[in-house]
Amino acid sequence: MGTSLTEIKKQMEKDVDEVGKIAQNVRAKLEAIDKTNLDNRKKLGCEKGIGVDRSRTNMTNSLTKKFKGLMIDFQALRQKIQDEYREVVERRVMTVTGTRPDEGVN
Repeated sequence: MGTSLTEIKKQMEKDVDEVGKIAQNVRAKLEAIDKTNLDNRKKLGCEKGIGVDRSRTNMTNSLTKKFKGLMIDFQALRQKIQDEYREVVERRVMTVTGTRPDEGVN
């Protein structure tokens, strides 16, 4: 049973790392789109305030906001997983030693 928990934890860490890489890629793409929007304003008929510019800017802002929300949710989930794992380890230590892990730190 301990081996399967270790395997699950390793897979979860691998998945979390993969999400981190994907998030960096998405962030880079959003920054590139933002830069493209600024460059696009230099084109005739796409100046700041024109419908095309407003549309592009609104879409980019909407995607950025959604991405930030997803990252906040992901961070909360990640923290919950870490907290639950910490509780499992504390229970194991308590079972083996009879004391809570933080009691022996004093």
